[in-house]
Amino acid sequence: MESLVLNDVVEFNAEKRVRKALIKAPNVICELVCYEPGQGVVTHQHPRQDEIFYVVEGKGEMWIEEERIAVGPGSLVLAPSQKRHGLTAGADSRMVVLFFKGPGTSLS
Repeated sequence: MESLVLNDVVEFNAEKRVRKALIKAPNVICELVCYEPGQGVVTHQHPRQDEIFYVVEGKGEMWIEEERIAVGPGSLVLAPSQKRHGLTAGADSRMVVLFFKGPGTSLS
C-alpha cells in the first residue's frame, strides 16, 4: 500500500508551478500541483486521458473548452480526453490541486 501526508509534500516556487507525482499504479496516476498566485497551466488536451482535478486549497479558475469554472477548496472537475483545458490560481491565492489520470501518452 502506498500512502503519504499531503502537507508533507506541498511545496511552492515563485518562478514556476511545482508538480510532483505522488502515486503511480498500472491504471491510475495521482499528481500534486502547487501554484503561487497567478500561476497556471496553459490550455492543452490529452488524446486518450480523462483527468479529474480536486482543489485541496486556494482558489482559481479552470476552463474546459469555452466553459470557465471558478474553483476553490473541495472543487472536483472532470477534464474529458480530447477537450482543451487549463487552470490558473487566483491573483491573491496560492492553490494546491490533486489530479488523477489514466496512464498513457499526453500532449502536455
